[in-house]
Parts: sequence; structure tokens; C-alpha cells
Amino acid sequence: MYDVLFAPSRGKYVGKKPKVECLLCAIRDKNPEVWTRRIYDDDKVMVIMNIFPYSPGHVQVIPNRHVEDLNGLSDNELEYTLDFVQRTTDFVKKIMRADGFNIGINLGKSGASIKHIHVQIVPRYEKIPNMGQEEIHKIYLENAALLKNKIEIEETKKDCECLNKKNYVLKKNPFVYLYEKPYNRGHVVVSPENHVNDINQLSASELLRLFKEVINAKNAIENIYHPVGFNIGMNIGNIPNAPEHLQLHVVPRYDPETGFMEVIGDTRVVVESLEQSYEKIKTKYV
Repeated sequence: MYDVLFAPSRGKYVGKKPKVECLLCAIRDKNPEVWTRRIYDDDKVMVIMNIFPYSPGHVQVIPNRHVEDLNGLSDNELEYTLDFVQRTTDFVKKIMRADGFNIGINLGKSGASIKHIHVQIVPRYEKIPNMGQEEIHKIYLENAALLKNKIEIEETKKDCECLNKKNYVLKKNPFVYLYEKPYNRGHVVVSPENHVNDINQLSASELLRLFKEVINAKNAIENIYHPVGFNIGMNIGNIPNAPEHLQLHVVPRYDPETGFMEVIGDTRVVVESLEQSYEKIKTKYV
């Protein structure tokens, strides 16, 4: 049975159209017509609160340059953005005492109403804190200096037996394989070789290598299936669907894709077997 997250504030957001060409560029440029709860910014990234949060403390990490796809980020921009995803996750965890996180990116027509790339960091709780957004923002600002502290992690080697048991493996180091219970055909997972369950256990070089492989997987799936968009993300901590070994999901999205079986029968219908998907993807995977 799937987990349910009730997020009433999202109802105010659905269908809402910004009055500017790019909302996030306007926030970056401090356009007075656009209101936000800013936490941190520099010449490369900004960290803001989501004003229509999934949960208390929900934040976004955004590269300053207007890029609509992960392919558009240089290695330096990608590494710097991922560094701030690590810092911000640690920052929110310490302040909000979150039990875990959903971290994700929407690309194309997959829930991305704003085309400017942004990483959603959604804290999850066993018991939701009774705190308003203004109170949280005040605490975030009081502690914003913590975001300037880079998380230094030494690269280590700790082999994982669980990955050796995976089927439909497309690549190793990092591991790329078909997800056993796919949301859609072409649903791929990228996992580090090292046995970790949190991105804050990865060094900067390991995290960059992992996300470059995510981009590689996305490009391969795009060339084969031509989806309308992607959901890319991970589950971390003591929350539903968080694995013991870190998994970065690359999920292609199609239009249409949801029928009555999923809505009524809690059963996902995938129009292609894992064997068929594997045969298609492995011939194209670089």
C-alpha cells in the first residue's frame, strides 16, 4: 500500500501561473513583483523555502543560471549544486529534526510547472511539527551561516553484496539497473558501489559521478522511449520506501499513463516486461 502525504498548501499552487517569464530567474534577480522566503544565495546557487510546501521546512536548491535540463549544467555547476543539496539536507535535518527526506527533480511535462531546474528537498516526519512557515523561515535565517560549511567526506570503498544480487544490470561503478517494480517502462535506478544510504555519506567526487550517470541513464531512456518528461529522485532516512542502499530513481513519464487499475485497484500497469525493457536499453546504454 502506498504512503499518503496530505499537503493542503499545494492546493493553492496547482494551476497557478506566474506573472513573469521565469519565476526562479525573477527570484534570483530580486524582482520586487515576486515574493519568496529566501534563505541563502551566492553567485552560483540560491536556497529558498517552497511557499506551497509538501511538509514544514520544504526547501529548494536552485542553480542561478537558467537551465531547463540536467544536460545543460556544466560539471562545475552540477558539482556546486549537488554540494548545496548535501549542505541543505544536513541543514534542514538539524533544524527541523526530520526523520528522512524525499529529494527530487521534475523535468519536462512531469510536474515541472517551472522549467528552470530546481531540486526539491522535502523533509518527512513521523510526527509533523506544529510550526508555521514564518517561524521556520526565521529559524532558517538565524542559522543560515551553517550553509556556508562544506560537508567534507573522504571517498571510501565498502563493497555491497546486495548490488551483486540485482538482475537486469546495465552497468557497474556506479551500478545502473532496471527497477524490479517499475512505475513505467524504462524505470532505471542508479546506485553507488559503496554501501551508503544517504547522499551525505558520499564525497563530492562520488556524488558528481553518480549524477553524471543519472544524466547518462536519462539520455539513453529518452533516445529509446521519447517520454514527455522525467521524475528523478531518492528517498532517504526513516521514511516509507527508503532503501538500505541509496537508490536514485530515473522515471520516464508518458502521456497518458494512469488508468483505473492504479486508481481503483492499487495496481500499476506497465506495458512492457522487464526483459523487453532490458533488451532495448542495454543495446543503447553507453
